[in-house]
Amino acid sequence: MITMDNFLRADIQLHLIWVLLIALIYVVIHNFRDKKIMRTLDVILNYIPVLTHEFGHILFNKISGGRASDLVIVAKPSERRETGRQGFAVTYHRGRLNQIITTVGGYFMPPLMLYLGFLLVNYQFPSFFITAYLLIFAYFTLITSRKGIPFLIMVLLIAILAFMLHKDSLVLMEYIVSVVQHYILGVLFGEVIQSTWTIIHLTFSKHKTDWDGSALKSLTLLPTTTFSCIWVIANIYTLYLVARMYI
Repeated sequence: MITMDNFLRADIQLHLIWVLLIALIYVVIHNFRDKKIMRTLDVILNYIPVLTHEFGHILFNKISGGRASDLVIVAKPSERRETGRQGFAVTYHRGRLNQIITTVGGYFMPPLMLYLGFLLVNYQFPSFFITAYLLIFAYFTLITSRKGIPFLIMVLLIAILAFMLHKDSLVLMEYIVSVVQHYILGVLFGEVIQSTWTIIHLTFSKHKTDWDGSALKSLTLLPTTTFSCIWVIANIYTLYLVARMYI
């Protein structure tokens, strides 16, 4: 019989090549998202990375004393093209420091979750990582003002859970945990690589673009490169830590 203890102790073998392949697909599709067939695929693949990034803004906002009222993932490719936004969080700040921490925090979340995911697999607790994402998604579903797609995903998750319980197969459960784990790690790995390039591009672009780096420059009077370097170093250091686990 499948129990919560079985789920939390599910043992999987991580295939790094699959994670890297998913990451490569993620980066390629993101860079060709202007092509019609790639737009929807880009939305699907970066749904979890965008959720991770925006949840990071909210988490750091709450830790530093603020509050949040909404978290949105833009699911329409046309809206993404028109607004330039993949998602956003509506937060309320208690002073300048809270606003700075909120803005900075979103960029730390993807590399942090990527490292946590590999670490938990390394210690044979992959289900704890998946459970963390289920809790994040449950929070997102409750707070978001656009509940359509999150509700459909929640129904799908419940259907998968019901299917596992009906089959009552530990092998099937471990297979599903393995597939989900590889997928999440793959898209997060791709996001860390892609965001590193995006941050560098936005920082040194000749065309002025409103993004979190420029917002932090206004808030702190420090050059945008200060925060860009912090974020890029965090990304590269995370990839280095992951590489050390498997080399």
